[in-house]
Amino acid sequence: MAPTLSTLRSKLGFAGKSGAWKFLALIFALLNLKSLPFVWHIRLLKGLFTHIRTSVLRLATTPGPSTLFQPLITSSRSGFLECDYNLHKSNSTYFSDFDVGRLELLVSLCGQGIMVTRKELALEEKEGRGQGASGKGTLETRLGGVSCQFRKEIKPYEKFEVWTRVLCWDLKWLYVICHIVKPGIVRPKSYLLQPWRKGRQHEEESNGNGDGNATPSPHPAIFATGIAKYVFKKGRLTIAPERVLRASQLLPPKPGDHESLSPTSKLTPEVTSNNAEAVSADDQKTPKNVEDVVVASLKADLGDDNGQWTWEKVEEERKRGVKIAEMWGALEELNGEFARDGGVALGRY
Repeated sequence: MAPTLSTLRSKLGFAGKSGAWKFLALIFALLNLKSLPFVWHIRLLKGLFTHIRTSVLRLATTPGPSTLFQPLITSSRSGFLECDYNLHKSNSTYFSDFDVGRLELLVSLCGQGIMVTRKELALEEKEGRGQGASGKGTLETRLGGVSCQFRKEIKPYEKFEVWTRVLCWDLKWLYVICHIVKPGIVRPKSYLLQPWRKGRQHEEESNGNGDGNATPSPHPAIFATGIAKYVFKKGRLTIAPERVLRASQLLPPKPGDHESLSPTSKLTPEVTSNNAEAVSADDQKTPKNVEDVVVASLKADLGDDNGQWTWEKVEEERKRGVKIAEMWGALEELNGEFARDGGVALGRY
């Protein structure tokens, strides 16, 4: 005989008035699962182990350089406990979703390359070619800074996507950009590591529409945009991102006449009174240029060129992203503003 509802509630511990409160508490917890203790850690660990396998798959099935600037997409919702008194997603909670997207991207792209670089550095140390005490320890990826710009509110339980991709790199830092966007407005043509997923190209072919430029402007889709920088460290020794990217098979062969970045090199031309006329409009950093770069980061077709990415093409894309990275890096000057006026404060509470 099938158990009655009251019998089932009794077995589950939800009988009586106290049981009703327990049941409501359970429902509330499930509706706010992201905000429960240790769930953030579980999300990171799940992404870590999932994309360790993805990193191996990428090396085995796809041409590396074509995936370097491709976005990785994660999906989520804004739980009630993530919202502030204005009943929209609180600004502090954006960073936890950025954390998950960035970790999954870096493991997917660089997971195997980091392990290869670790082995190379260990061999160099064994052969006496290491950096001494400054290079003691294991190779780590460390977050050096984050920033976020908000465009539109995210309401309670509203679904969103986080598009995360490599923006650029220099001698020390690897810059990663994240967009939180409304789902479904901007869609990829295809998914390189998930060919079974139906992308925009499949829908266009099914509808008899071969226009690859049918995606509308991504401006209305963007809720927020974040940028972060990472550094690869072995003890106090900084490992150039280019080395890790090359070990990850993400860079095409470098021409013999290409100059490597040096500690004193400028990533983009420095405008002075002597060379201002020689710097093109595309190289000058302006708010309009920055917005163009941000929007271009959401282009689903980025890097889809039959895998034919030359070193020159990679460098062109990297330098384009540097326009944002340099302007954001200028905020380091804010450190000099701390305690600038000396001894008077409003109070200590």
